[in-house]
Amino acid sequence: MKNTFRNRGLPSLKESATDRRRQLVTGRARVGGGIPPKLFLWGLGVLVVGGVLYFLNFKAELEAQRSAIFTKQRATAQLLAPKLIPLRDQIEGFVRELAKSDKEFVDSETDFNAIWSAPGIYLRLRLDETHQPETLRKAAAESLRDGFTSCLMKDLQAQSMSAGKVCRESTECETGEFCNEYKKCSRPSSPYNMRLLYRGLLILSDEWVKEVQEAGTDTMLEVYDHSLDSVTQVDIPIAIEVHQRARYAVVVIDEDPKEMPKPYSDAYESLAERVQRVPHNARVGIWDLKAERPLARLVARAEGELLAAGTRAPSQSPDAVAAQARLANSCGLALDVKSRLAPQTQP
Repeated sequence: MKNTFRNRGLPSLKESATDRRRQLVTGRARVGGGIPPKLFLWGLGVLVVGGVLYFLNFKAELEAQRSAIFTKQRATAQLLAPKLIPLRDQIEGFVRELAKSDKEFVDSETDFNAIWSAPGIYLRLRLDETHQPETLRKAAAESLRDGFTSCLMKDLQAQSMSAGKVCRESTECETGEFCNEYKKCSRPSSPYNMRLLYRGLLILSDEWVKEVQEAGTDTMLEVYDHSLDSVTQVDIPIAIEVHQRARYAVVVIDEDPKEMPKPYSDAYESLAERVQRVPHNARVGIWDLKAERPLARLVARAEGELLAAGTRAPSQSPDAVAAQARLANSCGLALDVKSRLAPQTQP
């Protein structure tokens, strides 16, 4: 009985399977719970076409957003070109001049005591960073006031750089303030960092343009757009104002010691910080920005020692010790320059 059933059933199953294959090929069968294959293929095609159209539309919107950013950037460039770029080129020319020669010069008719309290621009970098425009500008964008400026130049109206309101962008600050390197709102004080100028010029750099071109989402482009607005509305007007007020430019070029010191601790320490931490020679140049002429060129010694005052001992953590060494050497450099340019004020 079993064999008879199998013999009768197998041909029927084979015939049914053959019919189903024929129907699938001809499109007359129903698959997926009763959906005709042609309808299924049409639906799949609609999804594919819709996805392509969405991608093209999304790409077009990104390009429109990118184009709007570059339009604003070009408008900003027209503002910067006649004001900040000539000043940048002037300062960079001073740097190259100081880097080429260590021949000393002092204008005997200049009252250097007046310079220490006058509005000025300050830039500090390593000698190796002066040879190429790219390395020079990168160093200038990171240049900040330090122990040299603290011990030499005074701004009686200066406020603490860490005392203002917390910020992320300069647009969050009050009128006349900018978001400084401590992420605090503050008013610029003399000597003005070249970093302030180069932050405004950053949006004209090839690197910034490349980053915007490679941004692949609308969120990333919104970040660049917001940053551009912050620079355009706050940083650039302040940079133009303070640099137009500046009367002098002071440049310090650190010469690397014969043996580059190793990092002091596991914490990050830049090459510039490592050089400033140990005694070394430095070239100091001072220029009259209005007359575009040098007032002094010196080779001085950056070397000093901090002496503890009071009963409280200074911190002995590696980072604190390194910072104290940089401060001592930079202040020693300032006192050396001050004693040679204005001997009557030597302590």
